[in-house]
Amino acid sequence: MTELIDAIKVGNFAQVETLLSGGVDVNTKDSEGSTALIAAAETGHVEIVKKLLVNGSDVNGNDIDGWVPLMGAAASGNQEILQLLLDTGANVNAVTNFGLTALMSAAGSGHVSIVQTLLERGANIRAKDNNKWTALVRASSEGHKDVVELLKKMRVQDN
Repeated sequence: MTELIDAIKVGNFAQVETLLSGGVDVNTKDSEGSTALIAAAETGHVEIVKKLLVNGSDVNGNDIDGWVPLMGAAASGNQEILQLLLDTGANVNAVTNFGLTALMSAAGSGHVSIVQTLLERGANIRAKDNNKWTALVRASSEGHKDVVELLKKMRVQDN
């Protein structure tokens, strides 16, 4: 871990500000290659996400597995952070080394509004991970009926 990422994970906005004003690299990575923005997106700290973005954080910066901040926001179901990331250039179709996308992450977590937003912003409904699973398969395997219905409806419209 890094001092910046540690401060983010506990939501210490004052410490984040102090570190950034002291010259800490906003795009610093921990031992697993995770970025400060990924940590902020996953933990739902909206004001910290905003601060990192204003200070030049790479909105598409990934960890060693290819996981990006948008995927963290999608998995956690944080609509506000998801919108912030998309509005600042997050790649809606970024893919991990395992073929996972933000849409798959949201679908597997049962976040209907996140799935809807990602689809509206151009997420590839037909993308498959390395196991050939789509967002629909992930939602279905986790029993998220509302997401399954939305994805089925959108898939038909996509034809």
